[in-house]
Amino acid sequence: MNARTLHVPIALGMIVSFAYPHRAFAADAPAPGSAPHADDPAKARQLAKSKYQQGVEAYRAEHYADAVRSFLEADAISPSAALSYNIARAYEKLGDDAQTLRWYRNYLRLNPQAPNAAEVQGYVRVLSAAVAKKGIQQVSVLSDPPGATVAIDGNPLGVTPLTVELPPGSHTALLSLRGYSDASRDFTLSPSTPIDVSVTLRQAQALPTTSPPPVAHSDQGTRRFGIVPYVTLGVAGAFLGAAGVVELSRRSAQNSAKNEQVQLALEDDLSAVDSRRTAARVLLGTGSVLAVTGGALLLLNARVSPESRAVVASVPGGATLGWERSF
Repeated sequence: MNARTLHVPIALGMIVSFAYPHRAFAADAPAPGSAPHADDPAKARQLAKSKYQQGVEAYRAEHYADAVRSFLEADAISPSAALSYNIARAYEKLGDDAQTLRWYRNYLRLNPQAPNAAEVQGYVRVLSAAVAKKGIQQVSVLSDPPGATVAIDGNPLGVTPLTVELPPGSHTALLSLRGYSDASRDFTLSPSTPIDVSVTLRQAQALPTTSPPPVAHSDQGTRRFGIVPYVTLGVAGAFLGAAGVVELSRRSAQNSAKNEQVQLALEDDLSAVDSRRTAARVLLGTGSVLAVTGGALLLLNARVSPESRAVVASVPGGATLGWERSF
């Protein structure tokens, strides 16, 4: 769009805005977290006014890029419809149709009942047609609260409020903000008319806290005798095995005695038979007792609380199995 197309009405608007500079400020709404001195409204307001005055001076000196920068800085501190209007006029001087359209649209969004609303709507139609000739159209994505990350068709493009140009057709916007549930919106962009996509975000529900695993109850403690039954059965098996070996040795010595012709050798063989018979019987008896004991302990080996435990105590001449419980 040729800058001369809107030259006269924009210049008149500039005179009105400069004559009443207080109209360029929003006294009640500095941008949260975006401005210096955000915790001091008086300092923020003074800084915004200073940036605005710098923009006015730059515009009068026809330094339009500097005017845009100063107006944008003032708007970041204390946004207002009047500042949006001034930003649009400065961009128009630079011949930037897309940015001029964006800020005129923002002006109407913030002040739909403005006295010059019909005039600005005419500018918007002209600028929309100029943008459409490039095969694109403008869409603004707004969220409540602002500051949500926006991805359109899977491509991250910025944070709300966000204004971009896209090819006409169907698109999908995905908004994400910490503490809020993601929101997805499908929209269709007309070739000739810019649109707003407004989304109200919902706070995410707090995740339930995970309960710690339950502590084992006392009836799920250790075994009553622990590994004692298994050790006892193992020793019993060893004794029984040894008894079998000795018994085989005794039978071998007995067979040897039957075939022995020498009296002295025969006596030795008979002595070995008696000795091995006695050893086999001792081993067999001990192994049998241990096997019965181990089996009984295994049957009684139920789970008990950790306060109860088996105790093996040493006594003169051997060991005894006892039971100890804490109260």
